Amino acid sequence: MDEISWQAESFAAALVGKLREILDGEAGLAALAAAVKRCSEAAEEVCAGRPMACAPGCPSCCVLNVAVLLPEAVLVARRLSATLPPDELSRLRGTLAAHRSSTRWMDDEERILKRADCPFLDGYGSCSIHEVRPLACRAAASLDADCCRSAFSPVVTDEPRLVPADLLRQAAYDEAFSALALVLKGLGLDSRSIELGTGVLAFVDMPEYLELFLEGGRLPDSLWR
Repeated sequence: MDEISWQAESFAAALVGKLREILDGEAGLAALAAAVKRCSEAAEEVCAGRPMACAPGCPSCCVLNVAVLLPEAVLVARRLSATLPPDELSRLRGTLAAHRSSTRWMDDEERILKRADCPFLDGYGSCSIHEVRPLACRAAASLDADCCRSAFSPVVTDEPRLVPADLLRQAAYDEAFSALALVLKGLGLDSRSIELGTGVLAFVDMPEYLELFLEGGRLPDSLWR
């Protein structure tokens, strides 16, 4: 499938229909996981077999702001709470809080210059939440690793930071993200996006936020300030 044969509107319409089926009735944690998974699968069907230079241990772009929908943050938080020993989870909570405090007003250029790496990178530069990584992260697909390293090096420059990327992949994931937000809103659920670390920390610190979300409540606006 290529840029010519792919139709964004029909893709989005089909995905919205499927997501409504998945989340019809009471949307529990399993349904949220299935919906996010379907978004990823649908986007991957569009760009299956397309090349990318991204590989484990290549964290060049893992410094940019990542916006997630609340179900995505829930899934990461649940995975961490279920798999990390208490002491490691406690350290991660501190790391997430410090990262949020230091980066909350930074734009992407500032994050690059200060090398504000994603708090979910491990000591080898790999993604520690790869299996449940957000749709926005899955959308990124560089076609040139060297160009990526150069573009995201922490140096002051007036030149635009350009990276050859798979725009079809980006478009497919953008449509999937928007489709999920649309369905959440239609079901009366909080459809706002939130910064990745902030959202994950909120659900780790306050597990009751999941029930609040599923009941159609809104998380505190202070998380977005």
